[in-house]
Amino acid sequence: MPTDGTSQPPASSGSSASPREAYQRVKRTPDLPAPEAVKMRMAPIAAIGTLLWAVALVLTQIFREDLADAGREWWGACALTGVVIGLLGTAGMAVADRRHFRRSKREPEQQ
Repeated sequence: MPTDGTSQPPASSGSSASPREAYQRVKRTPDLPAPEAVKMRMAPIAAIGTLLWAVALVLTQIFREDLADAGREWWGACALTGVVIGLLGTAGMAVADRRHFRRSKREPEQQ
């Protein structure tokens, strides 16, 4: 860091090393094997969240008048939005899970 108060890095010393080579030069930790990836289905988690939003939607409809009196009638719209986005997310996670687990079943056969 220069002492003249600027935050600019010092000028290049003419080294043409790539960032990867520079990293390998200064790396101080040994190479460790990568941990196994956690294989977990995400669609059930998204479905549970959607179910919770659906319960909130039902409750906001049951207590609609009380919420309107308190100025919180927007809670129903919020819960409905959570259900709609949750359904889209659950569908997306189901597709992603299908692709992920189909790929992980094929990988051991190819080795």
